[in-house]
Amino acid sequence: MHKIKNSLLLVTAICGLIFSGCSKKQEKRLVIWTDNSEFASYIEIYNEYHKNKAVLIYKDNLAASLPPMRDELHPDLIVGTWLRNSKIKKNFEPIDFLFERNYLSSSDFYETLLSAGKAKYSQYLLPVSFNIPAVIYSKQNKDLVDGSYSISLDQLKTQGAAFNKKNKKGVYTSIGFAPQSNDNFLYVVTKMKGAGYTEEKNGNFTWNQDKLQRAIAFLNQWISEVNTSAQTESDFVYKYLTVKDEKKVTGGKTLFAYITSDRLFQLPKEQISKLEFRWLENDGLIPVEDSLNMMGISKNSVHQAEAVDFISWFFKSETQRLILDKKARMNLDNSPFGIAGGFSTIKDINDYILPVYYKPLLTNIPQAGTFSISEKRPANWETMKARIIIPYIKDSITAVPGKKNPSIEERYSEFKKLGY
Repeated sequence: MHKIKNSLLLVTAICGLIFSGCSKKQEKRLVIWTDNSEFASYIEIYNEYHKNKAVLIYKDNLAASLPPMRDELHPDLIVGTWLRNSKIKKNFEPIDFLFERNYLSSSDFYETLLSAGKAKYSQYLLPVSFNIPAVIYSKQNKDLVDGSYSISLDQLKTQGAAFNKKNKKGVYTSIGFAPQSNDNFLYVVTKMKGAGYTEEKNGNFTWNQDKLQRAIAFLNQWISEVNTSAQTESDFVYKYLTVKDEKKVTGGKTLFAYITSDRLFQLPKEQISKLEFRWLENDGLIPVEDSLNMMGISKNSVHQAEAVDFISWFFKSETQRLILDKKARMNLDNSPFGIAGGFSTIKDINDYILPVYYKPLLTNIPQAGTFSISEKRPANWETMKARIIIPYIKDSITAVPGKKNPSIEERYSEFKKLGY
């Protein structure tokens, strides 16, 4: 998370004062590194009920900060995004004992998400929260959308096509869905179609070029068959769909808009009340967003018992209910969705507790067994995706015959030359 609240900065500053002023107390405190500002309030709740206190150190680029520098205060517990990379075993302790000694129960978690924290056959990371893709549409158009709970890429294509309209001059006045209206949608389609972006042990990354090209061909065919051409669709997007996602579908120019669960449930209640949504799936599977929040015990932890205590506390249903209740009572505008900015990885929380605070979920809870997880990603994947993958996909869609489109290899080589 790149937006740091003033309160978080204050907590971090106080933590620094604590450590610089009292070395004896330092030895007794659980040190938590995170890139998720929500954990400032979670630690506050934890400290109210526990003798051994926890303190937070915020790291804007958490994964790139590991392993810690020698002169840094080393973490005991690490919580955040992009921790699933080739350095898992280097940075974290194996934590299978948490299940073997009944600190946690594996049956409480979504099996697919829990498996994402394994390296070889050992558990190193625990999933904390996750988000999934969705499409939204206006309640005024709910009779135009078939099915319930989820919508496939093919359904999105056909139902979107039925919404298309042209005027007497043959110019589109509405387009049901324009794939080019959201860059991340283009990326997600390639991921769902098996592009297989994966980090290797040497820190480089690979992909399935054949399936990536098939995904791009699928997008090209969709755009040309349904919306005439990439240029026609792009012109329509520029003219009508450069507004916020929720306004796209309430403005009458399009039927569907792509969004993710965290963005959806961060909308003001008056806006959500005008919308319906479906989870985006392909072949019955909903792809979990790459930025999966994870938690693990640092390889250099000197307070492992305290780290285990915090883990055991955090993953209790009663704890997460308390967290959600406190957030609801504070009634903050634009408060991050759910637990740590996403769905909880504890099934009961999503099934029974979260809908109490997010009413639209009462009729559409994502089901266990429907999630798919991407392979490990480099720590700087968001930057790589924005500077290499998405531009490649977009250039491939709008490619002019006879003009060479730089390959991913060429873009990656240039990316490394620039020092990213």
